[in-house]
Amino acid sequence: MNNALLDLNELGAVLGRSPETIKKDMKRNRLAVPPRLHIPGTRLLRWRKIDVDHWLASHVESRQGDLE
Repeated sequence: MNNALLDLNELGAVLGRSPETIKKDMKRNRLAVPPRLHIPGTRLLRWRKIDVDHWLASHVESRQGDLE
């Protein structure tokens, strides 16, 4: 179900980080968290699962040994 929306607690569970750490990172280093979904007229913090999955995949590092 890739169109699911994640709240702050659910995102924290996926990333293995506390909601407080995610909030701090949103202020000091926006690249440290996946892109957020902006719902007009609200201040809700939500992320689309598909965006989180793509963001995580884009940060996978390959090691030299993986290429052999």
